[in-house]
Amino acid sequence: MKKLNGLHRMAMGLGVAVVVGILVAVMAIPAGAASGGVSASGENQANITITLSDSTADFGTNLDPSGTASNSSDTVVARAGSTGNQGAYYEWKANGGAGLTIEVKSNKTWNGTVAASENSGTSSSMTVASGALRYAEGSEPTSYSACASGTAFQSTAQTWKSNIAKGKSSYTQYYCLRVDWTDDPGTFASNTTYTVTQAD
Repeated sequence: MKKLNGLHRMAMGLGVAVVVGILVAVMAIPAGAASGGVSASGENQANITITLSDSTADFGTNLDPSGTASNSSDTVVARAGSTGNQGAYYEWKANGGAGLTIEVKSNKTWNGTVAASENSGTSSSMTVASGALRYAEGSEPTSYSACASGTAFQSTAQTWKSNIAKGKSSYTQYYCLRVDWTDDPGTFASNTTYTVTQAD
């Protein structure tokens, strides 16, 4: 009986060992796993916009070369000259004096041009071709000479901006209209056009 008991104990011991071994093996097996996902897609279209803070530049109806204060409801200031036949440049400041704001938004590099139609009014000498209408960008022109140094509009599109980086861009302009002693009395009427195009 002792031997049997010993064998029995051995068997029991082996049985425990086997069982333990199995338990260890089961515990070593990794837990199950699963995964999932979402397929995301879309397309960003090329886009460019231009916004001007004012669409009408009213210089007034009582302008003269002596620099009489304009009767315009817009903010217009006379910049009188003092040399030769210089009269006055009338500066249109727009937006209550803050200047014309031009904002361009583009998600690609862009280029811009500007043009002004020829005077359709009755003054034969106050023409776009003669430089009667000019603009200054950034700094306000505070004198006749500063207006005269501004960029003259032309009736054909001229480069305004070149290779401007994508994003939002904002510019401020001031218009100047020449009324010299040699300019014929009459009206002035012109439309300016800004065109912006994304680069290829």
